[in-house]
Amino acid sequence: MGQGIPDNIIEEIRQHTDLAEVVGEYLKLESRGKNMVGLCPFHNEKTPSFTVSPEKQLFHCFGCGASGNIFSFIMQMDNLSFPEAARFLARRAGIRIPEPKRTSPAEDDMKDRIYRLNGLAAKFYVHCLNNSGPGKITLQYLHKRGIEAKTIEQFMIGYAPEEWTGFFNFARNKGVSAELLLQAGLASPGKEKGYYDRFRNRVIFPIFDISGKIAGFGGRLLDQKGKQGPKYLNSPETPVFDKGSILYGMNLAREWIRREKMAIVMEGYTDVITAYQAGVKNVVASLGTSLTTNQARSLRSQADTVVTAYDSDSAGEAATWRGLSILQSTGCLVQVADLPEGNDPDDYIREMGAEAFLEIVRKACPLVEYRLLQLKKRYDLSTERDRRQYTEELMDILLTTVNDIEQNYYLKKAAEELGVDEEALRSELTKHRRRGKRLPQAGEKEISENKQGINIKPAEKILISLMLQSKDIAMQGRNQLHLDYVDDERVKEIIKVLFEYTAKETTVTADQILNHFEDPKIINLITEAVTDPALQDLPPRTAKRMTEDCINKLYSLWAKRKQRELQKKLKELEQQGSEEEIEKLLREHQHLLKGKDGNPYQLEKGGDING
Repeated sequence: MGQGIPDNIIEEIRQHTDLAEVVGEYLKLESRGKNMVGLCPFHNEKTPSFTVSPEKQLFHCFGCGASGNIFSFIMQMDNLSFPEAARFLARRAGIRIPEPKRTSPAEDDMKDRIYRLNGLAAKFYVHCLNNSGPGKITLQYLHKRGIEAKTIEQFMIGYAPEEWTGFFNFARNKGVSAELLLQAGLASPGKEKGYYDRFRNRVIFPIFDISGKIAGFGGRLLDQKGKQGPKYLNSPETPVFDKGSILYGMNLAREWIRREKMAIVMEGYTDVITAYQAGVKNVVASLGTSLTTNQARSLRSQADTVVTAYDSDSAGEAATWRGLSILQSTGCLVQVADLPEGNDPDDYIREMGAEAFLEIVRKACPLVEYRLLQLKKRYDLSTERDRRQYTEELMDILLTTVNDIEQNYYLKKAAEELGVDEEALRSELTKHRRRGKRLPQAGEKEISENKQGINIKPAEKILISLMLQSKDIAMQGRNQLHLDYVDDERVKEIIKVLFEYTAKETTVTADQILNHFEDPKIINLITEAVTDPALQDLPPRTAKRMTEDCINKLYSLWAKRKQRELQKKLKELEQQGSEEEIEKLLREHQHLLKGKDGNPYQLEKGGDING
């Protein structure tokens, strides 16, 4: 699985990297006995079920089934291949990975090539900002907006020249293929022939993923007079850029969000940049007002409270409410900062200062309450028509509340506003609920899809768990278990790898064995088996007896199946009159009846381990 990375280097990375420490950089973890727990980043949940075992160097979510070791976590968290995850962890641990000689760029991993191309593009745009005439005009524009030189450098802000093929020609001269430029979203095909730059005459904002790699770009037109195209333009979807999964500024804000236990979500690049420069560092932008499920999960994994500080003219849009309701469904306390009309965070902070902005954040209103206030402003409750429309929208808002206590509180307030009986309003709410007007809980689909689905018998799962906890048990399994007793090929592969380590008289851990597999279902199965609480810290004699019971059970199931096959074959041979073949099958049948260790084989189902 190392794909060009030597096994000894993989082992060195594993030994020099602590899973709990790395996971703790992404999630908030709390100690619970031997383990640490937190909210799962791979599905939405309000109660922590994501468990990290520092002793075993494994993680497992009891909600969605996601599991694995340090490499698996980075692969799933940052959408990386195994070599990419290994290189990321090697850099973090200060371990050098020898680079294999490549005969052509095509041998590189596509995502790795795009990341490197994005890095080249960012440097090109920075150079153009500082060394071209139009770039220097752009630089003056940024300074005029109060963005300082060190901030420009920190966020790697650049400028894309107006020429149609400025970066395209630069990259081609560096040996980059036109196909890769298209794949990275940095070039577009011409209508008839050739290619042109996607970003032209724009301020360029590199968009970093949570690990600090440039996944894509955002570009803002400086002057729309006579220019075509949108004011803001993002990279298209690429193998490394998914707009709905990235929060702008999260790579810098993550540490501050966890420190404050609160994230402030803004709308645009300059909002985040101005706030960060002013000292408000727990800020990110959603690359659009509507938060997605993946962005909501990312925020929930870092913060208890999320305050939105959107532009005043977009704070009431329906898409905004949908995104915030998704975020609320993850268990976050969602609040809305009410900026003065006509203001965005960038303007307000530059004019009034960071402290004035933070005062608005501190006075932020809970989401449901804010929506109800906005709703009341739109209707005249003294008219029957407006009262009906108000009530209809009110029901939808009340159904997004986090729990019954909150729902009852706002229902009672609404009844007072309308001057109606509380029970009548509650009856109306029940009707709406029955109609199915409930916001889909983010992550519901993912939970069912992520469960491991390998056909493994309980006895096989127990065996794998015990063999990974004891060298003696592993040896016992290798000496007594025949691979024919195992049906599922993926389970066989796990046991084969265990046998290989045992043959070398090498102790193997689940953390090590996971690096032999790429199938996430196998990884989940192994982790689930070795973290089963019922199989931890067993006395050696108990573990040995359980191992014997499991092997005997698997043999028994195999022998029954084999005997049925022999009996069927005997009937066929009797009809054909083949005495020699019949005699051979009868001897095989007698051998089965003697049992695995010469003991009589029992046809009835026995033992406590359900196969």
